[in-house]
Amino acid sequence: MSKVGIRNLVVVLVTLILLVVLFLLLRPQESSAPQSSEAGETQEEPVALAINGNNMYPAEVSVTEGNHVNLQITSDHPIELHLHGYDLEKEVAPGEPAELAFDATITGRFAIEDHNTETELGVLLVQPS
Repeated sequence: MSKVGIRNLVVVLVTLILLVVLFLLLRPQESSAPQSSEAGETQEEPVALAINGNNMYPAEVSVTEGNHVNLQITSDHPIELHLHGYDLEKEVAPGEPAELAFDATITGRFAIEDHNTETELGVLLVQPS
């Protein structure tokens, strides 16, 4: 083999090696972290509600359709909390946290009231996903 042929062979081999190294260094890395917005995936939405007198804080709660909602409720007086639209009720004793959990399957604006006095305390807004 001539010197030119050997030189061309060396150049080709060096180029191939360089391309392989660059590919290994620059290829996209696969992520091992789970995707958070895959279709059909249910997210947990904890929401803290504080009831003081006839007021609820926050006065309006916004969640996303399809998610599992967990209302974490505290109150300064005994109350039977009623969530319209979902027709859910929860008795809450003063100073004792209570939870009302449900899947947000219906979109819209729903009143949250004191079932005993029928006083509207606030609103749950379920946004479309």
